[in-house]
Amino acid sequence: MPKKTVPAKKRKTSRTRAKKPKVKLAKNKVALFSGVVCLVCVLAIGLSVVLNQGENQNSQKTEVVAKAEPSVNAQKRAEKPQPEVKSEKAKTQENKASPQKEEIKPQKQIAKKAETPKNVAVQEKTTPTVQSQPTKQHPVEKTAKKETPVKKTDVTKKQNTAQPKIITKEMKANPAVATVPSNRTSQAGNLQEQKQTGTHLASVTPPKQHETVQQNVPKNRFDIPPASNGATIVIVIDDAGRSVENTKRYAALPFPITIAVLPKLPQSRSCADAVRAAGKEVILHQPMQSMNLNLDPGPGKITADMNSYQIASIIKENLAELGPGVRGMNNHEGSLITSNEIKIGAVLEVCAEKGIYFFDSRTTAETKAPQAALERDMKIFEKAGPYLDNDIDRAKMFERMRETLAYANRHGKALVIGHVDKSVKILPDLLAEMYPEMKAAGYRFATPSMLK
Repeated sequence: MPKKTVPAKKRKTSRTRAKKPKVKLAKNKVALFSGVVCLVCVLAIGLSVVLNQGENQNSQKTEVVAKAEPSVNAQKRAEKPQPEVKSEKAKTQENKASPQKEEIKPQKQIAKKAETPKNVAVQEKTTPTVQSQPTKQHPVEKTAKKETPVKKTDVTKKQNTAQPKIITKEMKANPAVATVPSNRTSQAGNLQEQKQTGTHLASVTPPKQHETVQQNVPKNRFDIPPASNGATIVIVIDDAGRSVENTKRYAALPFPITIAVLPKLPQSRSCADAVRAAGKEVILHQPMQSMNLNLDPGPGKITADMNSYQIASIIKENLAELGPGVRGMNNHEGSLITSNEIKIGAVLEVCAEKGIYFFDSRTTAETKAPQAALERDMKIFEKAGPYLDNDIDRAKMFERMRETLAYANRHGKALVIGHVDKSVKILPDLLAEMYPEMKAAGYRFATPSMLK
């Protein structure tokens, strides 16, 4: 039988190997796998960083605790003498009848004990690290120093020494304060109460000085309204010349005032001298004829039948009689003259020649003084406000002054008139009493010459 021929196995060559089908990978799967691997790597790195930070924080905390332990120990050592202080406080509470000096003695002894070099050495030994480190990291050390009993005793010493000084200042400012009893007993009671409640001795404060000052401020008993619009008060007191004593009552007032002196009277020159000696303003109170011909204005008067030359001569003679320093002139009565533009014009010409002012008392509403002054380019003054003493009554005079203040607040100034002999028993005292409150309210006092 013929032998079967076995086909020879073909050797695998590189060509045959290359002919094997290639495995195809899905692109989406590859991308997903690579993304998962990257995410795992990132998470692992993050966990390692977090663990390292936690270890660092724990190590820092342990270091801070180790550093803070000496300061806490120092605070406990500083607070050790407190039980001794409490026991002494209990003893002082039992001895309530003992004076204040006995209570202060144990505090001084405690302060001396706290200031001994032994305690200082102990604190230096226990807190060597606290001194080398900044104060911001160890606020415990500051509070421990502030709450030591040494500073409490220092505060009490300062308060006990400061109390008599405040009393002496008040006694100098107001002698009436000397009658107030001392506060030592009240201070002792306060100290005992504070020791019972456990409060600090530093809370004990002496009485405030401004409280006594407020008690000394005078009250506004006249109910003076506050000044406005630069309110200025001008007061002219007429009819001086009959009594020097009465004239001096007005000249002694503590504010600028003008006093008008009548001529040709026995004490005319003496009254003018008294006004000048007091530093007040003196003017001529020139008598002029009234519309009521039955009224006699007095010696040295001007009448309607006089010409301009005669009027000038009489005025110059009257001015010379009063002496030097006469600053102005106003009319006594004179409604008939002031309502005549020619007559009052002659008066104004003398004023211009002598360099003095004219103050129109406005005894009539038909006065021609403003027109005559306008023609001569002169400035005159006119009464603006009430007569202060038409009624001889204190309450009525006070009401007239209230009207004066109201007028000055509305118009900026008020020019008012009173009379020497008529109201000397009331008006000077009333003005002197009201002046401090009027000044405090902002009112200004002046004379007509000060208004120029």
